[in-house]
Amino acid sequence: MVYVQSPSGIIYNRRLAGLWDSDAHDMVIERMIRGLYYHHYNAILGRKVTCRVQWLRQLNEELLKALEDFSQNTVGSGQLVYRYGRAVEDPLYSTWLFQFYGRHWASGYTEPTKNPSASLISLS
Repeated sequence: MVYVQSPSGIIYNRRLAGLWDSDAHDMVIERMIRGLYYHHYNAILGRKVTCRVQWLRQLNEELLKALEDFSQNTVGSGQLVYRYGRAVEDPLYSTWLFQFYGRHWASGYTEPTKNPSASLISLS
């Protein structure tokens, strides 16, 4: 049990806490990025890209402003909200922002691997 503290320093009641498995978290977010890329762009990323993931403590105005022109989707009744986009010049570059239950945020991006022969395979 730990005491919950607000960003302004107010200490609330004790709550149950658990260790965070960051490797499992990152693997799930990467799979989501790869699956949603296929869903939205009808192309498999495979080994053509490296995917980088990070969890965020909060969303800041700078990040939201940078992604304001990106597409946005909602799953369920707002349990998952995500924004995404990819580069026009090289579609292997993509950026993703996820919000889970309005309380957990993660982001990720894809970039081409160092293999120069990698190219995007479209299934259209």
